[in-house]
Amino acid sequence: MMATAATKITSDATGSKLPVSLKLGWGTGAFGVALLMNGISGLILVFTASILQIDPWLAGLVIFLAKMVDVVTDPIVGVWSDKHNSPRGRRRPFLFWGSLLSAISFALIFSTPSLGNQYVTAAYMFVALCIYAFAYTLYNIPYMSMPAEMTDDYHERSSIHAFRIVFVSLGGLAAGAGMKVALEYLGKTEAQSYMIVGMVCAVAILVSTMIAYLTTAKARFTAAGEASSKSNAAQMVDEFQAVKSNRNFLRLIAVKFAQLLGVQTMGAAFAYFFVQSLGRDFNILAIFGLTVTVSTIFFAPLLVRLSKRIGKKGAYYVAAGVNIFYALSWSLAVEGEPIWSIVLRGAFVGIAFGGNVIMAMSMLTDIINEDAQRTGVRREGAFTALYSFVEKLTGAVGPLIVGFALSFAGFNNKLPFDVPQGGNVDTALLFAVCWLPALFGVIAIWLLSGYKLTEEEVTGTANSKGA
Repeated sequence: MMATAATKITSDATGSKLPVSLKLGWGTGAFGVALLMNGISGLILVFTASILQIDPWLAGLVIFLAKMVDVVTDPIVGVWSDKHNSPRGRRRPFLFWGSLLSAISFALIFSTPSLGNQYVTAAYMFVALCIYAFAYTLYNIPYMSMPAEMTDDYHERSSIHAFRIVFVSLGGLAAGAGMKVALEYLGKTEAQSYMIVGMVCAVAILVSTMIAYLTTAKARFTAAGEASSKSNAAQMVDEFQAVKSNRNFLRLIAVKFAQLLGVQTMGAAFAYFFVQSLGRDFNILAIFGLTVTVSTIFFAPLLVRLSKRIGKKGAYYVAAGVNIFYALSWSLAVEGEPIWSIVLRGAFVGIAFGGNVIMAMSMLTDIINEDAQRTGVRREGAFTALYSFVEKLTGAVGPLIVGFALSFAGFNNKLPFDVPQGGNVDTALLFAVCWLPALFGVIAIWLLSGYKLTEEEVTGTANSKGA
């Protein structure tokens, strides 16, 4: 296959081992990305349905439709960053502008006023969520494309994502525990509380994502070549046709789609489940979040070591299996669930979450580099755009499922959301946090069994061994 001029490899550096300072600096950006994503996904349904009092089905639909904006923006940003020429690298200029817009969009969402008519309020929320969707894309796709350019070392890719998972965990802690504690203190049923928390988190997002931009100034990158004579649309079609023909990539995103659909469905319902079904407040939810963070940071390096022994696919199996048992464990939970039981579950989440993220992202960079070696074309942005779109699509479908399930169950969003409603509402919430995630987890493992890319193929030693 002939390389397009806009995406040819121009760097001859091997860039195997990366300095710890670079890994830390780049990883810091994941704190802001995780806070941005988890802060929205964990609270958006509660905020829209119970605080702004938009019907749950409509709230879920608005979230879903806003995410569909990424059908257009993801491929545009992905290919744009692939062909962009800049002394700062192809990706870093996007980090700068994406950082600014991400912070602004987060503040806008949690400052949404109640405009009297739920459809008018929903329209305002839709616009704010569209800005958020584009901002997330503008930052995260170039950001996640960078590791494939930084190093050619097979296991170093797992290492850099192990650093990232630490900051993902800390960002998740800020979203899952910090925001919840602040809302419990300020008043979790008051709109003003969400506005204050949104403003503070927007500043944290701006600072952390800008650190990643500043500290990667000396990172290795591959430069774009001369502009192609083809139109932007034609180049985009060419890039994504090539990406879609990569069977290993299609297999990986199928695994992630199944897995993340369960994760996002659970995430959309989790705050409701904790308060409605378990009778626990946000402070206990924060303890759970803290446990998940500590567990993830502890197990991240161990999972990298495990992958060196049994392979990335084997380590992925372990993490995915733990995730299924974790989801099923909620079927045994009762009202007033003891704290030790909640903490124990949080410890297991660290294994599942850390393994799923580290192995999936390391395998993605393997696919990108194997494709580049085979075709002579660098398509980091195109691969990452489609991968990111799957993440966002599941993030849209999860709240949609939960919103319609709650409406069908007769959930009354005019009541304060910490007032238990029992009956069908509890059944709908258990369906969202237990049975669906477990089912999707089983499907993900089945799909993972068909992933065939080996270390020898990635490192280019397969042919030499067969000679």
